Amino acid sequence: MTRKEVRLHGRVDAPGSYVVFRQLGGLVAYVTLIGVLAIALAVATLLHFPMQFVGFKPWHGVVALMALTVIAEGLGVRIAAGQAVFSVGLIPIVATVPLFGPSVAVASTAVSQAFARTVLQKQPRLKAAFNVAQFTLAIGLGSLLYHSLGGRVIFGLELYGPAIYPEAKPPEFPLVEMLPPLAGLIIAYFLTNVFLVSAVIAIDTGKRVSDVWRQLAPVAFANDLASSSLSLFVVFAFWGLGVSGVFVVLLPLFFVHHAYGAQHKLAKQNREILEFTIRTIEAKDPYTSGHSVRVASLSQELAEKLGLTAARVEEVETAALLHDVGKIDFAYSELIGSPAKLTDVEREMIRSHPDRGARLLASLSNLSNNVLAAVRHHHEHYDGNGYPDGLAGNEIPLAARIIMVVDTVDAMLSNRPYRMALSVEEVASELRRFSGRQFDPNVVAKFLEAGMLERAARRAEMDRTPLPLAGAIQRGGDPVSYSKR
Repeated sequence: MTRKEVRLHGRVDAPGSYVVFRQLGGLVAYVTLIGVLAIALAVATLLHFPMQFVGFKPWHGVVALMALTVIAEGLGVRIAAGQAVFSVGLIPIVATVPLFGPSVAVASTAVSQAFARTVLQKQPRLKAAFNVAQFTLAIGLGSLLYHSLGGRVIFGLELYGPAIYPEAKPPEFPLVEMLPPLAGLIIAYFLTNVFLVSAVIAIDTGKRVSDVWRQLAPVAFANDLASSSLSLFVVFAFWGLGVSGVFVVLLPLFFVHHAYGAQHKLAKQNREILEFTIRTIEAKDPYTSGHSVRVASLSQELAEKLGLTAARVEEVETAALLHDVGKIDFAYSELIGSPAKLTDVEREMIRSHPDRGARLLASLSNLSNNVLAAVRHHHEHYDGNGYPDGLAGNEIPLAARIIMVVDTVDAMLSNRPYRMALSVEEVASELRRFSGRQFDPNVVAKFLEAGMLERAARRAEMDRTPLPLAGAIQRGGDPVSYSKR
């Protein structure tokens, strides 16, 4: 039931002022282009649909819907999806189209969004300019499609005259004939909005537009579909009760705010509790401190680069954060911190932590089965020689295959009591050597192709604990045997 805007971080993965300025220049050029297109569309719409305010009685309804939009933005309902942000400001704006037509919709959108962005939210100029422009452009195109599909405008005759809308306000609410044009409006808005937001995120982060689109589109489509239902309720309330009907909508709007706000707050608290728990577990061993947080961050990035949806990316990140929660028992920390070679009994105990972790997390109702499966299978090998179930290839959940690569890489880049950290070149060699055996070849290829190994090395080096003994044991074998316990 929401509308997409974007956070502009201006961040880059590669260092250097040239890259920063080049990226910033690309953002400015893109935002300028969207702004020019939005202004051109607004002017063309106002010229094609000239408004006549003389005798127009429900002008206060336009003001009421603009106020409702500002209130919706001011409520601060924000549901993040990657770098995009969702809010409920779309609901009253969509309702403006069938109530007052394209010109009012475009003008009120620009004014109310500009006020909300600059005065209430105090967004940076570039960010505010983009969000106002892309929202105005998306609503403008949607309202034109609504009109071209024969969509009724409740106050069209009174506001635009008989040349444009010859029919007066209908005596009965025109629900059936309004649905196809309204569907066209929502589809046009959805395609325009998600494309513009995907493009600016791609410029800002260096990702491909198609990858960002795949992350945003599923959630955005469901939200926009719900928005059209609530917008239709606003239209019906105004048609039946006049301007007072608009304020009747405030009650469900506050309910939506409360529901999403409470859900977001609970999710944030759960996340903080999980991170605290993981840090507490890892604090037992200075060599693994920060390991799960790094793995979660890199797994999230890798999932995005593999084109997973926002919901799937979040599941991968959560599973990566919790992948070692099965080691909560003190006996595990003694084994992990030991410089000696593991016995067969000790090795079997270490191998029990994925299953133990999945069973422990199964008691938490807010974790999906996908997260539990990723935790349980993050030590499965691509060739079927892993544990606990000996799954192979695509039998292994993709999230688990992602975590397997990132988890092992972070371990190889970290000092352990039994060996020194490996160099970037050595880690790259091991990834290629065991690609198709221990690791999913596609995941390894994307990890190396995106330059994530170098970033992982920088993060691991910042948190690296020096070895107390120069003669630490160095092991041979596969990456798991000598780099990860």
